[in-house]
Amino acid sequence: MVAQAWLIMGEGAMVGAAMATLGGMVLGRMRASASRVPVLARRSPSKEVSQPCLEQIMACLPAAMLVINETRGLCVVSKMAEQQFDGDLGSIVRHPAFQAKLDVVLAQKAGNTHSGRVRVILDIPRLRVVQAVLQKQSLPAALLPISMRRENTAPNAQTTLVFVDLHDETDAVVAERQHTDFVAFASHELRTPLAALLGFIETLQGPAADDPVAQKEFLEIMAQQAKRMQNLLNSLLYLSRVQMQEHQKPREVVRLLDLFDQCRIEGDLLAAGLPVKVDVQTPENKNWQVAGDETQLLQVVVNLVENAIKYSLVSEKTKSGTPVFIAITCQQAEADKRWPSAPGIVLSVTDNGPGIPARHLARLTERFYRVAKTAAAVQGSGLGLAIVQHIITRHGGRFVVESAVGQGTSCHIWLPLLPLVADHSLNCHQTVLQT
Repeated sequence: MVAQAWLIMGEGAMVGAAMATLGGMVLGRMRASASRVPVLARRSPSKEVSQPCLEQIMACLPAAMLVINETRGLCVVSKMAEQQFDGDLGSIVRHPAFQAKLDVVLAQKAGNTHSGRVRVILDIPRLRVVQAVLQKQSLPAALLPISMRRENTAPNAQTTLVFVDLHDETDAVVAERQHTDFVAFASHELRTPLAALLGFIETLQGPAADDPVAQKEFLEIMAQQAKRMQNLLNSLLYLSRVQMQEHQKPREVVRLLDLFDQCRIEGDLLAAGLPVKVDVQTPENKNWQVAGDETQLLQVVVNLVENAIKYSLVSEKTKSGTPVFIAITCQQAEADKRWPSAPGIVLSVTDNGPGIPARHLARLTERFYRVAKTAAAVQGSGLGLAIVQHIITRHGGRFVVESAVGQGTSCHIWLPLLPLVADHSLNCHQTVLQT
């Protein structure tokens, strides 16, 4: 009925007026959507069809749009605006920058079709950057929902409205910020050990030229700094390789039981000689399998266990005598808003370390991002969780970090399960996935 209402061909004056006054900002979108919406019926001269209201017209637009009246009331919200911005719409409209631009647009003289443009930045509860284009128009009051019309207003009376076209620019802004941070942090991470090397070289060439004891000490420190640069460059190269493969979905069959056997070996190696216990629990179902790259999935677990060990060992809990305990588990994914509805498993790495403040959780997978309080005490590149995120994305999975300060951290990885097959047909199934 909505498509029928505004695609009706006829002499309806209000529909014609609406089409004309909506102008380039709205009319262009209407024409674009018209090519995708079938004409359900055409008006017969002998039949009366109720005039469509603005709400029906807006419902057909494939755009995030709002309509605001001259008293700043929000009259109509398009379906796409509800879907994209939902809980943030009120914050956008009430934002000081938006209200200031709305003042300017409402103050324009009648007939002025110049649009106003403003960027709204929301920080709470999460970063959101929205570009809003505002345009003032006059339309017959009959096009407004009855609840939004002024009392005793004639249907053909003109009413002032402001059409708002919303564009979400959050992803672009975040990508730009991450790129800037990447260059800055990479330069800093390389500059620090390089400066140390140059300083020790100058010392060895000068005051310590004839001091064997100092030479030995300085050479050991230089070797550590060189190793630090090597690890950073290796991490950067590995991250670059993972990003290049991200669009190539893995097609090998990985048995989770075999993966956990490898995790057990790696866990023992990482914990060797340290007050750390890594408990690798056998998956609930020994026949579970996923489409994946076993080497990359093992790298994910290794990165998470390494992080858990490094940060737990420098915590006050460990220094006071509490042993470090890390558990690696694999369970059937239950119905949960965190996970897709498709059959899947959740691989978890849980520790009893110091925990992470909530304000840092959303940024943990950014390249080079490190929690300031512990960054000085723990050596690392800040790329480990970025690598984890890219690998999990390649595997069609999801990565969630939950933490409580003083209690520990749990890193959860959701992966889609392959249908279970009999052992004798496993090779056939693997061949199908690789073609």
